Amino acid sequence: MKEWRLLIESSQKGNEESTLKIIQKLEPKIRKSLYQTDFQERDNLEQELRIKTMTIVHSFDTSNVPGFWDWLDEAK
Repeated sequence: MKEWRLLIESSQKGNEESTLKIIQKLEPKIRKSLYQTDFQERDNLEQELRIKTMTIVHSFDTSNVPGFWDWLDEAK
């Protein structure tokens, strides 16, 4: 989890290598999602998913993520 946080924060600061690592880590999930679509639309949808993913990554507030114990207390 710490690795994700560091990658996100680094990507938000403009580090292209971190951005590429995030995309590579999410690539299997993106491809799996594309199998549910028409073959002709996959290339466009893949690009759209990557763009949407990076939009979310760049707007994600890593300082507002609860820890495990916070989550557990909230779940009670």
